[in-house]
Amino acid sequence: MKVEEKQQIQDDFMASRIRTVVATIAFGMGIDKSDIRNIIHWDLPNTVEEYSQQVGRAGRDGKKSQCMLYLCANDFYIKESFARGDLPSRQSLRDLLKHIFSDEVVQLSPGDTFKTSHYAQASEFDMRQNTLGTIYAALELRFNLIRAITPEYSSYKFEATSTYFARLKPSNAPEAKAILKHAKKAVKYYAIDLSSVSQTTGLRRIDLVQLLQQLNDTGAIRLTVGGVEQKYKVLAKLPQTNAEIESLTDKLLTDLEKREIQALDRVQQVVGFITGSKCFARAIAEHFGMDLPDNKNQCGHCTFCLTGNPVQLPPSSHKALDKSGIQRVLDATDVRDDPRFLARVAFGIKSPRVGKLKLDKNKVFMSMADQDFGTILKEFEKACGVKSK
Repeated sequence: MKVEEKQQIQDDFMASRIRTVVATIAFGMGIDKSDIRNIIHWDLPNTVEEYSQQVGRAGRDGKKSQCMLYLCANDFYIKESFARGDLPSRQSLRDLLKHIFSDEVVQLSPGDTFKTSHYAQASEFDMRQNTLGTIYAALELRFNLIRAITPEYSSYKFEATSTYFARLKPSNAPEAKAILKHAKKAVKYYAIDLSSVSQTTGLRRIDLVQLLQQLNDTGAIRLTVGGVEQKYKVLAKLPQTNAEIESLTDKLLTDLEKREIQALDRVQQVVGFITGSKCFARAIAEHFGMDLPDNKNQCGHCTFCLTGNPVQLPPSSHKALDKSGIQRVLDATDVRDDPRFLARVAFGIKSPRVGKLKLDKNKVFMSMADQDFGTILKEFEKACGVKSK
Protein backbone atom coordinates (compact mmCIF):
# COMPACT_ATOMS: atom_id res chain seq x y z
CA MET A 1 0.00 0.00 0.00
CA LYS A 2 1.09 3.54 -0.59
CA VAL A 3 2.25 5.51 2.44
CA GLU A 4 -0.52 8.06 1.99
CA GLU A 5 -3.16 5.34 1.89
CA LYS A 6 -1.85 3.69 5.05
CA GLN A 7 -1.74 7.04 6.82
CA GLN A 8 -5.34 7.77 5.85
CA ILE A 9 -6.48 4.40 7.20
CA GLN A 10 -4.67 5.00 10.48
CA ASP A 11 -6.20 8.47 10.78
CA ASP A 12 -9.68 7.09 10.07
CA PHE A 13 -9.20 4.33 12.61
CA MET A 14 -8.01 6.72 15.31
CA ALA A 15 -11.02 8.98 14.63
CA SER A 16 -13.37 5.93 14.78
CA ARG A 17 -14.50 6.44 11.20
CA ILE A 18 -13.56 2.81 10.59
CA ARG A 19 -13.77 0.13 13.27
CA THR A 20 -11.57 -2.70 12.00
CA VAL A 21 -8.06 -2.76 10.57
CA VAL A 22 -6.19 -5.81 9.29
CA ALA A 23 -2.48 -5.13 9.55
CA THR A 24 0.94 -6.32 10.65
CA ILE A 25 2.19 -5.77 14.20
CA ALA A 26 4.00 -2.63 13.00
CA PHE A 27 0.63 -0.89 12.79
CA GLY A 28 -0.35 -1.75 16.34
CA MET A 29 2.91 -0.53 17.84
CA GLY A 30 2.04 3.06 17.01
CA ILE A 31 -1.55 2.97 18.22
CA ASP A 32 -2.72 4.54 21.49
CA LYS A 33 -6.51 4.45 21.23
CA SER A 34 -8.55 3.99 24.38
CA ASP A 35 -11.62 2.21 23.03
CA ILE A 36 -10.20 -0.75 21.07
CA ARG A 37 -12.64 -3.56 21.81
CA ASN A 38 -11.04 -6.52 20.05
CA ILE A 39 -7.52 -7.66 19.19
CA ILE A 40 -7.22 -10.77 17.06
CA HIS A 41 -3.94 -12.56 16.43
CA TRP A 42 -4.32 -14.46 13.19
CA ASP A 43 -0.93 -16.10 13.70
CA LEU A 44 1.50 -16.71 16.52
CA PRO A 45 3.35 -13.80 18.21
CA ASN A 46 7.14 -14.07 18.26
CA THR A 47 7.55 -13.72 22.03
CA VAL A 48 5.54 -13.48 25.23
CA GLU A 49 6.75 -9.88 25.54
CA GLU A 50 5.42 -9.01 22.10
CA TYR A 51 2.09 -10.65 22.79
CA SER A 52 1.54 -8.88 26.11
CA GLN A 53 2.43 -5.53 24.55
CA GLN A 54 0.09 -6.11 21.62
CA VAL A 55 -2.94 -7.17 23.67
CA GLY A 56 -2.21 -4.25 25.98
CA ARG A 57 -3.67 -2.00 23.27
CA ALA A 58 -7.16 -3.30 24.10
CA GLY A 59 -9.54 -1.80 26.64
CA ARG A 60 -7.45 1.13 27.81
CA ASP A 61 -10.67 2.86 28.78
CA GLY A 62 -11.27 0.12 31.36
CA LYS A 63 -14.24 -1.38 29.55
CA LYS A 64 -14.52 -5.04 28.59
CA SER A 65 -12.46 -6.01 25.54
CA GLN A 66 -11.68 -9.35 23.92
CA CYS A 67 -8.39 -10.81 22.75
CA MET A 68 -8.41 -13.87 20.52
CA LEU A 69 -5.46 -15.87 19.23
CA TYR A 70 -5.62 -18.47 16.48
CA LEU A 71 -3.19 -21.34 16.09
CA CYS A 72 -2.54 -23.64 13.15
CA ALA A 73 0.33 -25.82 11.95
CA ASN A 74 1.37 -23.26 9.33
CA ASP A 75 2.20 -20.75 12.09
CA PHE A 76 5.02 -22.96 13.27
CA TYR A 77 6.32 -23.49 9.75
CA ILE A 78 6.51 -19.72 9.13
CA LYS A 79 8.32 -19.04 12.41
CA GLU A 80 10.76 -21.89 11.80
CA SER A 81 11.41 -20.67 8.25
CA PHE A 82 12.45 -17.26 9.56
CA ALA A 83 14.72 -18.75 12.22
CA ARG A 84 16.33 -21.35 9.94
CA GLY A 85 16.77 -18.84 7.13
CA ASP A 86 18.81 -16.50 9.31
CA LEU A 87 21.61 -19.00 9.96
CA PRO A 88 24.25 -19.11 7.20
CA SER A 89 26.39 -22.13 6.42
CA ARG A 90 29.89 -22.22 7.86
CA GLN A 91 31.41 -21.91 4.40
CA SER A 92 29.33 -18.83 3.56
CA LEU A 93 30.33 -17.20 6.84
CA ARG A 94 34.02 -17.97 6.36
CA ASP A 95 33.99 -16.68 2.78
CA LEU A 96 32.25 -13.49 3.94
CA LEU A 97 34.92 -12.87 6.59
CA LYS A 98 37.66 -13.41 4.03
CA HIS A 99 35.94 -10.83 1.83
CA ILE A 100 35.54 -8.31 4.68
CA PHE A 101 39.14 -8.76 5.79
CA SER A 102 40.65 -8.70 2.32
CA ASP A 103 44.36 -8.19 1.70
CA GLU A 104 43.70 -4.50 1.10
CA VAL A 105 41.65 -3.99 4.28
CA VAL A 106 44.00 -5.85 6.66
CA GLN A 107 46.79 -3.47 5.66
CA LEU A 108 44.84 -0.57 7.15
CA SER A 109 45.79 0.91 10.51
CA PRO A 110 43.43 1.69 13.40
CA GLY A 111 41.52 4.83 12.51
CA ASP A 112 41.54 4.11 8.76
CA THR A 113 38.23 3.49 6.99
CA PHE A 114 36.94 1.17 4.28
CA LYS A 115 33.68 0.80 2.38
CA THR A 116 31.61 -2.20 1.37
CA SER A 117 28.18 -3.01 -0.02
CA HIS A 118 25.93 -5.11 2.21
CA TYR A 119 23.59 -5.67 -0.72
CA ALA A 120 26.37 -7.20 -2.84
CA GLN A 121 27.68 -9.28 0.07
CA ALA A 122 24.24 -10.68 0.90
CA SER A 123 23.86 -11.80 -2.69
CA GLU A 124 27.37 -13.20 -3.07
CA PHE A 125 27.48 -15.07 0.25
CA ASP A 126 23.81 -16.17 0.36
CA MET A 127 22.76 -14.32 3.50
CA ARG A 128 19.76 -12.29 4.51
CA GLN A 129 20.37 -8.60 5.17
CA ASN A 130 19.44 -8.87 8.86
CA THR A 131 21.91 -11.76 9.30
CA LEU A 132 24.63 -9.69 7.67
CA GLY A 133 23.79 -6.82 10.03
CA THR A 134 24.07 -9.16 13.02
CA ILE A 135 27.52 -10.32 11.90
CA TYR A 136 28.82 -6.78 11.44
CA ALA A 137 27.38 -5.80 14.83
CA ALA A 138 29.26 -8.69 16.44
CA LEU A 139 32.52 -7.66 14.75
CA GLU A 140 32.03 -4.25 16.34
CA LEU A 141 30.45 -4.94 19.72
CA ARG A 142 31.88 -8.34 20.66
CA PHE A 143 35.24 -8.45 18.88
CA ASN A 144 35.95 -4.69 18.76
CA LEU A 145 37.52 -4.96 15.30
CA ILE A 146 35.57 -2.39 13.25
CA ARG A 147 32.95 0.30 13.87
CA ALA A 148 30.13 1.38 11.59
CA ILE A 149 30.19 5.04 10.63
CA THR A 150 27.98 7.12 8.34
CA PRO A 151 27.32 5.24 5.07
CA GLU A 152 27.80 6.83 1.67
CA TYR A 153 25.96 6.76 -1.64
CA SER A 154 28.06 5.44 -4.51
CA SER A 155 25.87 6.82 -7.29
CA TYR A 156 25.11 10.51 -7.86
CA LYS A 157 23.10 11.52 -10.92
CA PHE A 158 21.27 14.73 -11.66
CA GLU A 159 19.17 16.45 -14.27
CA ALA A 160 20.32 20.03 -14.88
CA THR A 161 17.71 22.77 -14.97
CA SER A 162 17.99 26.12 -16.74
CA THR A 163 19.80 27.68 -13.77
CA TYR A 164 22.51 25.00 -13.42
CA PHE A 165 25.25 26.64 -15.47
CA ALA A 166 24.24 30.12 -14.30
CA ARG A 167 24.86 28.99 -10.72
CA LEU A 168 28.16 27.18 -11.22
CA LYS A 169 30.07 29.01 -14.00
CA PRO A 170 30.51 32.34 -12.16
CA SER A 171 31.66 30.55 -9.00
CA ASN A 172 35.32 30.42 -8.08
CA ALA A 173 34.74 27.67 -5.54
CA PRO A 174 36.91 24.63 -6.38
CA GLU A 175 33.95 22.32 -5.70
CA ALA A 176 31.85 24.11 -8.34
CA LYS A 177 34.68 23.90 -10.87
CA ALA A 178 35.15 20.19 -10.10
CA ILE A 179 31.47 19.39 -10.62
CA LEU A 180 31.38 21.31 -13.91
CA LYS A 181 34.48 19.48 -15.12
CA HIS A 182 33.77 15.92 -13.95
CA ALA A 183 29.99 15.55 -14.25
CA LYS A 184 29.46 13.64 -17.49
CA LYS A 185 26.15 13.87 -19.32
CA ALA A 186 24.47 10.89 -20.92
CA VAL A 187 21.11 11.25 -22.67
CA LYS A 188 19.33 13.15 -19.92
CA TYR A 189 21.27 12.84 -16.68
CA TYR A 190 24.72 13.92 -15.57
CA ALA A 191 26.67 11.34 -13.56
CA ILE A 192 29.59 12.04 -11.25
CA ASP A 193 31.86 9.72 -9.25
CA LEU A 194 32.47 11.76 -6.12
CA SER A 195 35.06 9.41 -4.63
CA SER A 196 37.13 9.55 -7.81
CA VAL A 197 36.78 13.34 -8.02
CA SER A 198 37.84 13.69 -4.40
CA GLN A 199 40.95 11.58 -4.97
CA THR A 200 41.82 13.40 -8.21
CA THR A 201 41.34 16.96 -6.93
CA GLY A 202 42.10 16.57 -3.22
CA LEU A 203 38.73 18.11 -2.37
CA ARG A 204 36.71 16.69 0.50
CA ARG A 205 33.94 14.40 -0.65
CA ILE A 206 31.55 15.82 1.95
CA ASP A 207 32.00 19.33 0.48
CA LEU A 208 31.13 18.05 -3.00
CA VAL A 209 28.04 16.30 -1.61
CA GLN A 210 26.94 19.46 0.20
CA LEU A 211 27.20 21.54 -2.97
CA LEU A 212 25.14 19.03 -4.95
CA GLN A 213 22.50 19.07 -2.20
CA GLN A 214 22.45 22.88 -2.22
CA LEU A 215 21.99 22.89 -6.00
CA ASN A 216 19.13 20.42 -5.59
CA ASP A 217 17.49 22.42 -2.80
CA THR A 218 17.60 25.63 -4.87
CA GLY A 219 16.23 23.98 -8.01
CA ALA A 220 19.40 24.15 -10.11
CA ILE A 221 19.45 20.35 -10.43
CA ARG A 222 17.18 17.40 -9.70
CA LEU A 223 19.44 15.04 -7.78
CA THR A 224 19.10 11.25 -7.62
CA VAL A 225 21.31 9.18 -5.32
CA GLY A 226 21.64 5.42 -4.95
CA GLY A 227 23.94 2.50 -4.30
CA VAL A 228 24.40 2.77 -0.54
CA GLU A 229 27.85 1.69 0.62
CA GLN A 230 28.43 0.96 4.29
CA LYS A 231 31.52 2.53 5.80
CA TYR A 232 33.61 1.16 8.68
CA LYS A 233 36.48 2.40 10.81
CA VAL A 234 39.26 -0.01 11.78
CA LEU A 235 39.55 -0.26 15.57
CA ALA A 236 42.30 -2.86 16.08
CA LYS A 237 44.60 -5.28 14.30
CA LEU A 238 42.43 -7.28 11.92
CA PRO A 239 42.56 -11.07 11.38
CA GLN A 240 44.89 -11.95 8.53
CA THR A 241 45.90 -15.61 8.68
CA ASN A 242 43.69 -18.55 7.78
CA ALA A 243 43.86 -19.70 11.39
CA GLU A 244 42.57 -16.33 12.63
CA ILE A 245 39.72 -16.34 10.09
CA GLU A 246 38.81 -19.93 10.98
CA SER A 247 38.76 -19.10 14.69
CA LEU A 248 36.58 -16.03 14.15
CA THR A 249 34.26 -18.07 11.91
CA ASP A 250 33.77 -20.68 14.62
CA LYS A 251 33.00 -18.09 17.29
CA LEU A 252 30.51 -16.22 15.12
CA LEU A 253 28.84 -19.42 13.94
CA THR A 254 28.38 -20.56 17.54
CA ASP A 255 26.68 -17.26 18.35
CA LEU A 256 24.42 -17.47 15.30
CA GLU A 257 23.49 -21.07 16.08
CA LYS A 258 22.51 -19.98 19.59
CA ARG A 259 20.34 -17.24 18.11
CA GLU A 260 18.57 -19.80 15.93
CA ILE A 261 17.88 -22.05 18.93
CA GLN A 262 16.71 -19.09 21.00
CA ALA A 263 14.33 -17.95 18.25
CA LEU A 264 12.79 -21.43 18.08
CA ASP A 265 12.64 -21.66 21.88
CA ARG A 266 10.83 -18.31 22.15
CA VAL A 267 8.09 -19.60 19.88
CA GLN A 268 7.72 -22.70 22.04
CA GLN A 269 7.59 -20.48 25.11
CA VAL A 270 4.59 -18.63 23.65
CA VAL A 271 2.92 -21.95 22.85
CA GLY A 272 3.62 -23.10 26.41
CA PHE A 273 1.72 -20.13 27.84
CA ILE A 274 -1.23 -20.73 25.56
CA THR A 275 -1.45 -24.47 26.16
CA GLY A 276 -0.42 -24.60 29.82
CA SER A 277 -2.65 -25.95 32.60
CA LYS A 278 -2.88 -22.57 34.29
CA CYS A 279 -4.75 -19.29 34.03
CA PHE A 280 -3.31 -17.56 31.00
CA ALA A 281 -3.22 -14.11 32.60
CA ARG A 282 -1.50 -15.48 35.70
CA ALA A 283 1.15 -17.25 33.57
CA ILE A 284 1.95 -14.01 31.77
CA ALA A 285 2.07 -12.02 35.01
CA GLU A 286 4.46 -14.54 36.55
CA HIS A 287 6.66 -14.38 33.44
CA PHE A 288 7.28 -10.72 34.31
CA GLY A 289 7.74 -11.45 38.02
CA MET A 290 4.31 -10.12 38.97
CA ASP A 291 1.03 -11.38 40.45
CA LEU A 292 -2.55 -10.88 39.41
CA PRO A 293 -4.39 -7.97 41.07
CA ASP A 294 -5.39 -8.68 44.69
CA ASN A 295 -3.17 -11.81 44.62
CA LYS A 296 -5.80 -13.78 42.74
CA ASN A 297 -4.92 -17.22 41.39
CA GLN A 298 -7.09 -16.86 38.32
CA CYS A 299 -8.37 -14.02 36.15
CA GLY A 300 -11.72 -15.75 35.67
CA HIS A 301 -12.14 -14.95 31.99
CA CYS A 302 -9.36 -16.59 29.93
CA THR A 303 -10.00 -19.84 28.07
CA PHE A 304 -8.48 -21.96 30.83
CA CYS A 305 -10.49 -20.25 33.55
CA LEU A 306 -13.74 -20.55 31.58
CA THR A 307 -13.30 -24.20 30.52
CA GLY A 308 -10.96 -25.65 33.12
CA ASN A 309 -9.02 -27.29 30.28
CA PRO A 310 -5.80 -26.26 28.53
CA VAL A 311 -5.92 -25.34 24.87
CA GLN A 312 -5.13 -28.32 22.64
CA LEU A 313 -2.66 -27.75 19.83
CA PRO A 314 -3.45 -28.98 16.33
CA PRO A 315 -1.62 -32.24 15.48
CA SER A 316 2.03 -31.94 14.45
CA SER A 317 2.46 -31.54 10.71
CA HIS A 318 5.87 -33.23 10.55
CA LYS A 319 5.92 -36.47 8.57
CA ALA A 320 8.48 -39.24 8.42
CA LEU A 321 11.53 -38.57 6.27
CA ASP A 322 10.91 -39.01 2.55
CA LYS A 323 14.30 -40.13 1.19
CA SER A 324 13.02 -39.95 -2.37
CA GLY A 325 12.33 -36.25 -1.73
CA ILE A 326 15.98 -35.78 -0.73
CA GLN A 327 17.07 -37.34 -4.02
CA ARG A 328 14.70 -35.17 -6.05
CA VAL A 329 16.30 -32.04 -4.57
CA LEU A 330 19.78 -33.40 -5.33
CA ASP A 331 18.70 -34.14 -8.90
CA ALA A 332 17.40 -30.58 -9.33
CA THR A 333 20.77 -28.89 -8.69
CA ASP A 334 24.49 -29.65 -8.79
CA VAL A 335 25.10 -27.71 -5.54
CA ARG A 336 27.04 -29.92 -3.12
CA ASP A 337 29.07 -27.37 -1.18
CA ASP A 338 26.32 -26.30 1.22
CA PRO A 339 23.93 -28.85 2.78
CA ARG A 340 22.03 -26.10 4.58
CA PHE A 341 21.29 -24.48 1.22
CA LEU A 342 19.81 -27.77 -0.03
CA ALA A 343 17.76 -28.13 3.15
CA ARG A 344 16.41 -24.60 2.65
CA VAL A 345 15.29 -25.51 -0.87
CA ALA A 346 13.53 -28.64 0.36
CA PHE A 347 11.91 -26.81 3.28
CA GLY A 348 10.92 -23.79 1.21
CA ILE A 349 13.18 -21.06 2.61
CA LYS A 350 14.24 -18.38 0.15
CA SER A 351 17.73 -16.95 0.05
CA PRO A 352 19.73 -14.93 -2.50
CA ARG A 353 21.36 -18.06 -3.92
CA VAL A 354 18.03 -19.89 -4.16
CA GLY A 355 16.69 -16.97 -6.20
CA LYS A 356 19.76 -16.73 -8.46
CA LEU A 357 19.50 -20.43 -9.34
CA LYS A 358 15.71 -20.08 -9.74
CA LEU A 359 15.16 -23.06 -7.48
CA ASP A 360 12.23 -21.27 -5.86
CA LYS A 361 10.47 -21.81 -9.22
CA ASN A 362 11.28 -25.52 -9.22
CA LYS A 363 8.75 -28.08 -7.96
CA VAL A 364 11.27 -29.34 -5.37
CA PHE A 365 11.12 -25.98 -3.56
CA MET A 366 9.06 -26.44 -0.37
CA SER A 367 8.47 -30.09 -1.33
CA MET A 368 9.53 -31.23 2.17
CA ALA A 369 7.97 -28.44 4.24
CA ASP A 370 5.94 -31.00 6.21
CA GLN A 371 9.08 -32.76 7.49
CA ASP A 372 11.53 -31.96 10.26
CA PHE A 373 14.15 -29.45 9.13
CA GLY A 374 16.89 -30.93 11.33
CA THR A 375 16.34 -34.39 9.88
CA ILE A 376 16.39 -33.04 6.32
CA LEU A 377 19.61 -31.14 7.03
CA LYS A 378 21.36 -34.29 8.32
CA GLU A 379 20.45 -36.15 5.13
CA PHE A 380 21.91 -33.41 2.96
CA GLU A 381 25.04 -33.32 5.12
CA LYS A 382 25.50 -37.02 4.38
CA ALA A 383 24.95 -36.43 0.66
CA CYS A 384 27.54 -33.61 0.67
CA GLY A 385 30.04 -35.52 2.78
CA VAL A 386 29.78 -33.10 5.71
CA LYS A 387 29.94 -34.37 9.28
CA SER A 388 27.00 -33.25 11.42
CA LYS A 389 27.55 -31.87 14.88
